[in-house]
Amino acid sequence: MPLNVWAFTAITAPLVATPGASTAVVLRNSLAGGVRSGVATAVGTNSGSICYGVLTAFGMSAALEHWPTVWLALRIGGAVYLTWLGIRSLHRALTYTQPDASMDGQLPRPPLARSVREGFLTNALNPSLATFYLVIVPQFIPRSAPFAKSALVLMAIHVSMAATWHLTWAVAGGTLAATLARTGPRRALEAISGTALLALALKVAI
Repeated sequence: MPLNVWAFTAITAPLVATPGASTAVVLRNSLAGGVRSGVATAVGTNSGSICYGVLTAFGMSAALEHWPTVWLALRIGGAVYLTWLGIRSLHRALTYTQPDASMDGQLPRPPLARSVREGFLTNALNPSLATFYLVIVPQFIPRSAPFAKSALVLMAIHVSMAATWHLTWAVAGGTLAATLARTGPRRALEAISGTALLALALKVAI
């Protein structure tokens, strides 16, 4: 039986388009540091997806059936990390001041490595993504199909869709970043972002 790529794509598309932790972090970082930071964050988030895809391809989903505590640790780790990001945003909402006019409208650019790391950890500690790769993806691979190759094909489809979605948000957020760098709008955005991340942390935790 051939790999049902179209069924997988139909199931994956709405999952990708539903705003979640990775989209929130990409948008947050692009608003904070421009398109450059958003793209770096998108690279990190999709690197996390690639890691799960490779783990799935080489049998980690079967191994995890014997270690259920891993799921609990992943859920706790994801909730703690999103809570930390949310608290950081709320702190910025209280302390942010408009960049100096001498910067000629240029936003202060956070290190690219930090943006990549935040994106990667957001997905690596996301139990929903782990469930998608380690539980759902194997269901689309027929018994007669080569498992590793099929899993990597499905991973490529998911990452292509997710990367396109994240890059769209990175460009959108980065385009608005300089305009929204003023103290009032930026504090409001940080407050909204922080609240959203804390809500996602609560969702992950329960």
